[in-house]
Amino acid sequence: MLKTNEDRLVEIAMQCRPGPPRIKPGWKVDHEGNPFILPGIGGITLNIRVGDSAFGLAGDHLEPCVSCSANSEKPFEFPNNSLQLLSCVGNAAVIVSGDAKGEKGIVTGHHGGSEHVMIDFPKKVLDLLTYDDKIMIQTKGQGMKLMDYPGIKLFNLDPGLLKKMKIKTLPDNRLKVPVTTIVPARCMGSGLGSAHVAAGDYDVMTSDPATVKEYKLDMLKFGDFVALLDHDN
Repeated sequence: MLKTNEDRLVEIAMQCRPGPPRIKPGWKVDHEGNPFILPGIGGITLNIRVGDSAFGLAGDHLEPCVSCSANSEKPFEFPNNSLQLLSCVGNAAVIVSGDAKGEKGIVTGHHGGSEHVMIDFPKKVLDLLTYDDKIMIQTKGQGMKLMDYPGIKLFNLDPGLLKKMKIKTLPDNRLKVPVTTIVPARCMGSGLGSAHVAAGDYDVMTSDPATVKEYKLDMLKFGDFVALLDHDN
């Protein structure tokens, strides 16, 4: 088992609520020049959850399940910036108000621009949830270290999820991390040049059919762990 400093990590409760969809009026244009108007970021997405395909959907920049913020009117300011920096994939979330009070979910990621934290809940919970309900996230994970691998940096990962990732140690002192997909550097887009990785996101570009086929990018599902090759970020 990988040795970490889990016992030294700080746990902070952060409050948020579902954020309404953010859709600018007017047309958008795809990479082939076709105009479109489609569902996009934000909202309580009733029929898309972790494990569903990220391809073939009638949407643009969709966020699976529930998109949350601490203050949807000031996404880049306190306390929403604290929510972004402290929330980690795998953190436990609990609804503390409304008809779905007491139901539990799991943080699945961040989305920059909208500055949303995404949380996965069972379908029965989504049917009860409203945009006025409050959610508490038990944030934990920033500052986690692999004690025997000081050259590897960890961000945005709950220690409980790390234990479930089936990472293996190899005889030559490397780690073998299971992923669903390998993504070449040339496929990466928005997110390049960011000052840090503790918030926001990094877009996998899929506009080139040959590359999509070669790397099987059309097999990607929401929640997959992927390897991004040859990056210096």
